[in-house]
Amino acid sequence: MKIKLLFTSLFVLILATSQVSAQDDSEFNLDRVYKLAADGTVHMNTSDANIKITGSKRSDVHVDIQRTEVVRGIRSRRSSFDIEVEEKSGDLYITERTSRGVSIQIGSRRIDYEIEIEMPETGSLRIKGDDDDYVIRSVNGAISIETDDGDVELLDCNGDNFDIELEDGDLKMDGGRGTIYVKADDGDVDIRNGAFDRMELDAEDGSVSVETTLAKNGDYELVGDDASIDFTVLGGGGEFNVTKDDGRISASSDYDTIQKSERRSRLELPGGDAKVDIRIEDGRVRLSTSN
Repeated sequence: MKIKLLFTSLFVLILATSQVSAQDDSEFNLDRVYKLAADGTVHMNTSDANIKITGSKRSDVHVDIQRTEVVRGIRSRRSSFDIEVEEKSGDLYITERTSRGVSIQIGSRRIDYEIEIEMPETGSLRIKGDDDDYVIRSVNGAISIETDDGDVELLDCNGDNFDIELEDGDLKMDGGRGTIYVKADDGDVDIRNGAFDRMELDAEDGSVSVETTLAKNGDYELVGDDASIDFTVLGGGGEFNVTKDDGRISASSDYDTIQKSERRSRLELPGGDAKVDIRIEDGRVRLSTSN
């Protein structure tokens, strides 16, 4: 009896404080142009959005944000949503302000959330997200991304500094040079047509595929835990040190094996003096060239 009375009281409280409606819609729309220095940075902090960012010859930033939330049923409180956009010291800051609070919902909730940004191709990006998916094209400044539960695709981004941290998401990258740092947990990494001179990549519970030229005095470090690593050299050469705990190492005939033991292999690829260090635990390493 006490349980029944408690449930009845709770339901009455919901009805008293809720927006009782068969359908409850809310929309946020922003379509504006903002200033950005030629070498400025766009800073973003958002969640649950599909985001497309394109670099172009324009000198300013066009921001188009469309978000629709549809609730069918009853909920005790509507969450508040806003986007704050601020021009500051030549940079642009796009920050999501969401207050969800404690609420009780009976029914369904759907959110359609799209962000499109066109910015100077010389600009940089510094992104922090949660449950966002990104497609970034032709942004040639420095790119820094930290996200949970989201996928990142970088296309024709020809800057020389990349810093990417992913959890439960995949990275696809076509192009890039200079320095790259990638940390991926529970996701796949696919990097093609790279021209990097320094690489640091740490992957756990996923597959890694890297294609890059090897620079003179280049330095490349790849670590995999319960991951497979495919490393393809598009040009250049150097020394490869591969260490495994429990796994398999294979290389194409282009590589000369200098030393081999149960846990370690040292190989050389003629044509350069780069240093490549690969360490895996419970995985596989395969070395090849584009020849």
